[in-house]
Amino acid sequence: MTPHVLLEKLKALLQSIPPLEGRGSYSNEQYSWLGQASAIMYEWDPIQSLSFKVSVDCLIKNIDRSGNLGILVSFIHDVIARVENSLPQEAGQAFGPGAVYDFFKALNELVATARSELWVVDPYLDAEVFDGYMQSLNSGVSARLLTAKYLSNVKVAAEKYQAQFGSAIEVRSSNGIHDRIIFVDQEQCWVLGASIKDAALKKPTYLAPISADVAMEKIKLYEAIWASSKVI
Repeated sequence: MTPHVLLEKLKALLQSIPPLEGRGSYSNEQYSWLGQASAIMYEWDPIQSLSFKVSVDCLIKNIDRSGNLGILVSFIHDVIARVENSLPQEAGQAFGPGAVYDFFKALNELVATARSELWVVDPYLDAEVFDGYMQSLNSGVSARLLTAKYLSNVKVAAEKYQAQFGSAIEVRSSNGIHDRIIFVDQEQCWVLGASIKDAALKKPTYLAPISADVAMEKIKLYEAIWASSKVI
């Protein structure tokens, strides 16, 4: 998991904390949040996250829920600060002209973080996306591609890729898209400064995450575009 992805997941955790105090059994929503929080912390650091897991277990066992909830929230804030301090000062990741491998590596790492769905919006997407990036998809992860220009090129590649690897891939076209965006698991939104096809080839570009609240609005916007787009 890249630091930027981790940071967005941590911030999303803080924004989605369900009521965890009081007594009695938790609901599925509460158990789900605790499970997600534990998994994210484990990915951050399996050893340092042990104390976080202890507090989660105490909450589940109805032991000092108010105190242990405070520990969890403080822990998440602490990890966010550590991750932010470890990042470069500039926002996102910038790639100068010619830094095509650096961009390739960064985007592959992002694709590999998807656990349920990868959704790429890029009007100039072409078949190279399959050779360069789709093979980084984890088994069982579906993909949606929304593009506009090289339709037949992408359609053929998608059909052959799906036939060989069995991944569920849907391709649609829309003339109403101009941004280059990647959505991961319906949670994260990343903006690209140039189309994937030409990124960092001759001009500088970037790969930057959008805050969780703005990401949700972007997802709603593009879901509407997707619903009205043409299946190819």
